[in-house]
Amino acid sequence: MRPVSRRPSPTALHPAPPKLLDEIVARRQTLRRSEQRVADTVLRAAEAVTRMSMAELAAAAAVSEPTVLRFCRQMGCDGFPELKLRLAQSLVSGVPYVHREIALGDNVEQVIEKVCGASVHAIEGVGKRLDRAALRQAIAALAKARRIECFGNGAASVLTFDAQQKFMRFGIPTIAYPDSHSQIAAAATLRAGDVALCFSHTGAVKDIVRCAELAAEGGATVITMTRTGSPLALAGHIHVPVDTAENTEIYAPMISRVAHMVVLDVLATGVALAFGPGVVAQLRKVKDSAAHLRIEPVTSRRRLS
Repeated sequence: MRPVSRRPSPTALHPAPPKLLDEIVARRQTLRRSEQRVADTVLRAAEAVTRMSMAELAAAAAVSEPTVLRFCRQMGCDGFPELKLRLAQSLVSGVPYVHREIALGDNVEQVIEKVCGASVHAIEGVGKRLDRAALRQAIAALAKARRIECFGNGAASVLTFDAQQKFMRFGIPTIAYPDSHSQIAAAATLRAGDVALCFSHTGAVKDIVRCAELAAEGGATVITMTRTGSPLALAGHIHVPVDTAENTEIYAPMISRVAHMVVLDVLATGVALAFGPGVVAQLRKVKDSAAHLRIEPVTSRRRLS
């Protein structure tokens, strides 16, 4: 019997273009600074922008009208009307949680919806945009590392200690330092065979960029987890992109930290698989070593009144 020939669907031949809001998030770091202000204004108030004139958007972003027009063309639009049309289509196709910031006066229900929705949306977006080749290179470097040093300040310091917890369980000496002075000094000691794992949401933290530079000068492999096109991304050997839209001027990073942790889980899982079946015994040994620290469940425990 001859196999049935199936024509590819129109969707397969012509995949749907990315939603404009997601495209702005992905390409923001490649824009000029003035165009980034337009991008940030659109991300903050997408619905309002669909009702604005070009002059009103320029005023809201504190840029000139030609800058708005350049931004439109960077996004593949012929002009401002097409940008507004694509923006409206992006809004209709789904609730853009990632572009809805926490506002003063939000109640608990709104905070839950925005924070949880934004985290889910960000993780999905990061997963789709992850550079598979870079991930494979990072996993290979981490799996054969003589030691791993983790660098990140502020909110990113949480990521360094999470990385330490994950990779030291494989028997790889892994260190995270609590202050930038220690991090810079440690980076200067790294040599060939070592790995520097650098975290930053913005990729523009001077101390962490300096750590990456020092580690690279010593011959270590530098893996950066940060925004595409940022100074930190350019300072390393292997860049694992984590591109999320988040205003960190007022609130501490929330969405980006969750996205970084998920990507870190991907790396750690990849390293575990690279080690093969033998890693299971190692992980069990580490877990059992702390068994005496846990309180055993007591079914008949009396509740305090």
